[in-house]
Amino acid sequence: MTTHLAPVKSYTVQRVEEPSEELINECTTLFTELMKDDNAIISLCGGDPALLPLMSGAMLRAGSRFGEFYTATDPEAPGRVVGYTMWMPPGRDLFDSEEQRKMGLIEFMERMPEAGKEYYKSIYMVEWPKFVNKVLGPTGKTDSWWMHMAMVRPEYQKQGIATALMQPVRDKIDLKATQNKETLAWSTTSELNVRIYLSMDAELKGGRMMPSPWGKWPLYVFEVEPQESAV
Repeated sequence: MTTHLAPVKSYTVQRVEEPSEELINECTTLFTELMKDDNAIISLCGGDPALLPLMSGAMLRAGSRFGEFYTATDPEAPGRVVGYTMWMPPGRDLFDSEEQRKMGLIEFMERMPEAGKEYYKSIYMVEWPKFVNKVLGPTGKTDSWWMHMAMVRPEYQKQGIATALMQPVRDKIDLKATQNKETLAWSTTSELNVRIYLSMDAELKGGRMMPSPWGKWPLYVFEVEPQESAV
């Protein structure tokens, strides 16, 4: 099922609730193209970049089913996704249930090199949540709409597509501003993205270098709070 939202410039942003396997594959290919040289992603694949499509596919299947998945398309290239975001709502986390894990995570972890499995166990799953809790507070991530993925094709960047893809969820927290303290939050491993997110009025809550057998990588955490004047 697809719920259409307002067009943005010449692009259309929409929520896709039941993506086809073809769409999942298209988006995993985009993820792989954009992230194949990112040392954080290489580390999270245990040093094996060939696992990138499996990892991103698992995230998209689980996220679209239990969270919210938005795409941007170009009417001049019908059916071609030029960017997407994937979020998990407050109170949920990606892969927090066996049903979600069966959507590709289990296979991904089974194929992970032993060094990667050890990295998850002893470093990543210890250091990453510790830092996020430090900068957002112990319930900050749980209280937020957490953006797990934000991808835009290189030739479509700097056209406001990322901002447009974030707007539907940003509207949710503004509408609830007088009811509860939901926020948007996410992390990035790109210094370039830091400048982009700051230009979107997101607040940089903190940054650090993460250790890895495949080389250290930067981690930055952002948050956007609701507009208090919203009703």
